Amino acid sequence: MSPEPARIPNHKRFLITGALLGLVVGVWFGLREPGGPSYSQTVQYSMSTAVLFLGALGAFVGAGLAGVLAILLDRSGRQQ
Repeated sequence: MSPEPARIPNHKRFLITGALLGLVVGVWFGLREPGGPSYSQTVQYSMSTAVLFLGALGAFVGAGLAGVLAILLDRSGRQQ
């Protein structure tokens, strides 16, 4: 009986899934209620801008982490 071939992760799916999960987390953080009474006086941008920036940052970080995970899984699968 021959050994099973190693399964290689689909990097594109990992990156898209990580970016979408990061986007959801970033938007969630952007939509949370701000923490202090002086928030509306010190902020220089609107709530929609904050949600956009945090969503983009979350997507970037999520895609990066998913890419690292996919590379690690790829390397561990090929060593067998």
